[in-house]
Amino acid sequence: MLPSIDLRISNIIKALEQVVLPALTGRERLARDQVNLCIGHLRMIAQQWRWAAAFEAGSFQAMIALAEEMQPVVDPGYAEELAQAIASAKAVEGRDLAEVEHAIVALGGLIDRIILGEDGKVALAPAVWEAVLDYGEKQALRERTWFAATGLDPDRQELPSIAGMMAG
Repeated sequence: MLPSIDLRISNIIKALEQVVLPALTGRERLARDQVNLCIGHLRMIAQQWRWAAAFEAGSFQAMIALAEEMQPVVDPGYAEELAQAIASAKAVEGRDLAEVEHAIVALGGLIDRIILGEDGKVALAPAVWEAVLDYGEKQALRERTWFAATGLDPDRQELPSIAGMMAG
């Protein structure tokens, strides 16, 4: 039987805390900071790893929904490219995390180009602005929840757990 990912992460943290940190002298401040940063990342990964594929798939589905909402009102210069991008995105099965991440970058890049309007040369319809703002508000909550363990969000106590966010 293979050791679980949780056990492996826990053992790495234990080695860093109980062996590496005590071996560093007081003058090795940068090394201590980096080891503590690694420990923090490993703790976050331990909270997130089971949810990573579902999180990315949810983000991807929301991005596809945004693209579909934009499609009827987007500038005609983008209409065909957006239609093709939506079709390509819908063809992604979603089980392969790397494939989903790649598809997010591809569709997201086109959405960004549409929003930027070729550096302001192509106007963005008000309905597209509304769709983008609505998407951004929902995605921001998902991402704030996902990274709450960093301790940087001043309102992190009000955020749902990752499991709660994924269930909702």
